[in-house]
Amino acid sequence: MNDLFNYLTDTWQDFIDWLYEMFSLMLDAFLWLSLQIFELLLQGFRFSFSMVEPPNFVEQGISAFTAAIPPDVGYLLGATGFDTALGLIGSAYTFRLSRKSLTLFMW
Repeated sequence: MNDLFNYLTDTWQDFIDWLYEMFSLMLDAFLWLSLQIFELLLQGFRFSFSMVEPPNFVEQGISAFTAAIPPDVGYLLGATGFDTALGLIGSAYTFRLSRKSLTLFMW
């Protein structure tokens, strides 16, 4: 009787171990599939962004834009910290757009 009980408990434990292995296999397969889909999505973004032509002012550089600013206006912009403010505004927009895209435009 004791041998039958040991056989049944061993068989039951082997079945539970097999179910655990199948569950972990399915979870690993799902994670691998989701990573493959994410990689293809990023490749699609990369392809679509590479197809966009840059504007003309980007090709000329920022020096062509700043050369047109008169010296007294340049001093005023430097004295008021306009460059720091512009950097903060740019980082805020970057944070806002990345937050919107990562939450699938829920915010």
